[in-house]
Amino acid sequence: MTRLASLLLSLAASSLATAAIGHPLPTAASPAPNAVLAASPSEIRITFSEGLVARFSGLMLKDAAGHDLGLGPSALDPNDRNRLVAPVTSRLGPGSYTVNWRAVGDDTHHVSGHYSFQVR
Repeated sequence: MTRLASLLLSLAASSLATAAIGHPLPTAASPAPNAVLAASPSEIRITFSEGLVARFSGLMLKDAAGHDLGLGPSALDPNDRNRLVAPVTSRLGPGSYTVNWRAVGDDTHHVSGHYSFQVR
């Protein structure tokens, strides 16, 4: 590889890495991804790598059949603007559940994702 091609490749890779840093990414969750719980959780919490805009961020919970389940309104933790919290408003029976999340960072970058957990 020529020196110029190597330099261009390095610049392109570093610009992609810098772009990814500017997005709010999950750093912790409760229940954790792939957790197996003995009882229904009382809330869903996801901590992100940066502060969020509450109005445009949220959590949804679905059962194994894809039905929306009872979550209260998503809100930022008053002690941590990086943490999105939603109360589970109905008792979850045994089964698999998927948390769908969307997050808009203070810098207006938006991302979304999902993860699953089980209740025994």
